[in-house]
Amino acid sequence: MKSREEIQASMEAGLAASGKKIEEFKAKMAEGGAEVSEDAAKHLAEMEAMWASGKSKLDELSAASDEKFEELWADTKENWESISSRMEEGWASVTDKFKSFFS
Repeated sequence: MKSREEIQASMEAGLAASGKKIEEFKAKMAEGGAEVSEDAAKHLAEMEAMWASGKSKLDELSAASDEKFEELWADTKENWESISSRMEEGWASVTDKFKSFFS
């Protein structure tokens, strides 16, 4: 099993990468102005909600004692992997859906 530090570092890296993608997407949407579709705005809101959920889990784990961390991680691991997977799928969907608009 990974150490607490490795788990937290991995989560932080994933959140940082996703946060960067969200900011890049927002910038592209701002460039598009009124032409940005409702689907793009909805997708952005969904991605931000997933990011916030992941950040909340990381904050909870970071604040936990070592003993509580193990318990929380056991409960969180599957959910974290699901969030990470859904975010990656979401970015792939955005790329496919909006590639021509943002090119």
